[in-house]
Amino acid sequence: MTAIPQTATVEVPTPQRVERIRFCTRCATTAEEADTQGAAFGSDRVCGRCGMGLMLSAPRRALPGPGAAFLVVTREGRISAVSEAAEALVGEEAGLLDVPVTTTLTSPDGDDLFARHLARAASGGRDVAETVVVPAPHGGRKPRRLAARIASCGPPRAALLVLERASL
Repeated sequence: MTAIPQTATVEVPTPQRVERIRFCTRCATTAEEADTQGAAFGSDRVCGRCGMGLMLSAPRRALPGPGAAFLVVTREGRISAVSEAAEALVGEEAGLLDVPVTTTLTSPDGDDLFARHLARAASGGRDVAETVVVPAPHGGRKPRRLAARIASCGPPRAALLVLERASL
């Protein structure tokens, strides 16, 4: 019979809970988590304010607040939603749905890195990545560099690409 050596018990720290916020994919209205409302978190699927967007959740630190400019990007790298505020930055939602995000936005840091950040987020990664993006020209305006935060959102799982004007 072989003896099994005793090893010291190693305590593994519990991963920190990521504070999440719910938001509408169209009007960008936000809602707090359930413990502050008394309703089941995620019980409302369609936005109660505008009636047009789906309610998704994302890490609170990724979303600056109500009315944010953002895109929702699928695992395949296609745009599935554009918030009303983002239309002024990247174009109207109707012309962008199901379009590859890399035809709408590019990154001076490299499109490969940009695509990796999006893929990681759409696969459920817990990190919030930051980068810079430049929209494709539209409406005769010269594109302006934008600060971007990329995080996981869902369900269904996708990438949230939050855009903010920045002087970079």
